[in-house]
Amino acid sequence: MVSTLRMRVAPLLVTVAIVGCGAARANAAEARAPSAPAPAGTAGRGPASGGLPDSVLARVGTHREISAGQFRRAWGEVSPPARPDSLTPQSARQFLQLLIGKECLAEAATRETWVWTRPESAKYQSTRDRLVLRAALEGPLAEARAGLARAGRPADDGAAGIAARDSAAARMHVVFEEAVVSRVARAFAALPKPSRDSGLFAQLRVLSMTPVVGPRDSLAVIARTLEGDYRVADLLEWWRNLSAFARPRVDTAAQVRDLVTNALFERKLRRIAAARDLEHRPDIAAELARQREFIAVSHLVEREVYDSLDADSAALRRWYDARPDSFALPLRVRALRLVLPSRADAGRMAARLRDRAQAESLEAIAVRQKLGYIADLTAWSDSALFAQGLRAGAGAVVGPDSVKDGWAVARVIAIQPARRRSFEEARTLVEHDRYSVEGERRMVELIARLRRTTPVIENQAAIARVARR
Repeated sequence: MVSTLRMRVAPLLVTVAIVGCGAARANAAEARAPSAPAPAGTAGRGPASGGLPDSVLARVGTHREISAGQFRRAWGEVSPPARPDSLTPQSARQFLQLLIGKECLAEAATRETWVWTRPESAKYQSTRDRLVLRAALEGPLAEARAGLARAGRPADDGAAGIAARDSAAARMHVVFEEAVVSRVARAFAALPKPSRDSGLFAQLRVLSMTPVVGPRDSLAVIARTLEGDYRVADLLEWWRNLSAFARPRVDTAAQVRDLVTNALFERKLRRIAAARDLEHRPDIAAELARQREFIAVSHLVEREVYDSLDADSAALRRWYDARPDSFALPLRVRALRLVLPSRADAGRMAARLRDRAQAESLEAIAVRQKLGYIADLTAWSDSALFAQGLRAGAGAVVGPDSVKDGWAVARVIAIQPARRRSFEEARTLVEHDRYSVEGERRMVELIARLRRTTPVIENQAAIARVARR
């Protein structure tokens, strides 16, 4: 529960999540950009500026800077109530405090060494892989687009990608061992096909399967190139690393050749990325630094805010007893609601729903097959249908009514009065509420502690200019 709820406290962590840790450092070049000249003694480095250049609103710690550009982007990306409704000198100062708090968190988090979880490591590696491969692809893709344009052919991303791949394969002089290709194609074709009627996890299990080949074929060369041989084992290893949802269905020798060509092209891109050290290209390095900082902040917040927030039954019961009405069920209208493509279809369904036996049969089918036709409506979830059902009463049929997807008709099953949930019924809601409220309180306390120990310089003149603009 702690891991799923961390970093969800509003409004402070909304800003952290959207603006992203390390944004100030990523914008350091912008912050250091020269500003317009001003008369001596007045240009952004006097007492009102805290010695900061005009483009910098605040410095946190020794090196973290919040620029005017970063402030404007963050303001535009965060919606009320996470920020004030309008930008005034006062609201600008208030919002800047959120950004300063975010940088204080990052400053403290990056001073420590954290042990990453397996999902965090996997996500970081995936991000790094995606960024460097995309960067390595830029040159071949531009060359392919230019070639397609000269030939008067469409140069969309798909066509350019295929052209870049085929061009790379031609330069590598790829030659396939057709007998091996045929045997591998049979192994791929033998994989079961996921059934559309099966559940998501069942489909994922089928999609995750790897072709079975014998030891001899595993070591066999499936393609020869100027850059080295490519073995069946290399192809299967590449296949295992593909996302199950990104795997194409492979049944034929031609599809196996396409698959090998894709794998060879990716290997080529990886060699380009390594040779050019693309991982350390400034834009990629900045994005990876932002990812590392976000992970560090997540660990800091979990340790300082949530680890000591006990979730035992006694603590949750005390929370529930102090505010039982917060978890009450409102007045509800339970209804069997269907949407039909035409008014005539909806009219015929309304006639069926007026027949009690037919309506109860439809209700039983909807419950048994979990069709989602039965809903508990409230004044907040569907105010119009709730009001109609409340007026009509149990057993009444409402509609047909024109809706976005067609024509809706509903039978009111019951009017369910408002009541308090028992602690057992409300336990999950109590846990969420306690983590949210207590988490926000502790988060505010954590940032206040960090503010007291982190040097912060604010540029009051620059803040006022941002608000005026």
